[in-house]
Amino acid sequence: MKRLANILLIDDDPVANFVNKKLMEKMAVVDKVLMANNGKVAIQLLEEQSDTGLRLDFILLDINMPVMNGIEFMKAYHELELKQKDSITVIILTTSNHPRDLESFAQLPVAGFLNKPLTIPNITALLEEHFTVPCAVP
Repeated sequence: MKRLANILLIDDDPVANFVNKKLMEKMAVVDKVLMANNGKVAIQLLEEQSDTGLRLDFILLDINMPVMNGIEFMKAYHELELKQKDSITVIILTTSNHPRDLESFAQLPVAGFLNKPLTIPNITALLEEHFTVPCAVP
């Protein structure tokens, strides 16, 4: 099975981050799961890693977070000078289905939306849609 290199989970809920990381590891579809508890920490992590050659395949981004929320993150991310930014897929991971929240991302480079919680079927669908990674259910 082809594996992705790295993903970044950006969510202020440490339990959700832990569970999502464990789920990805159980599915064995990614080499490394990086985590940030808000958008500001994620931007700092991306800036620090940009010179190390870190290959990031996708970002799962929560909308509602303290310090820097998902919309603010996407605006800051858009301004980042990352060599591989165009090859990173950003998926919004949220509990919100409110049209106002979804519309706020309309002009930002996001590839889609997933509702929490992550599950094996929705991770499998996400990977097959955006990365053509065949997933074996553990």
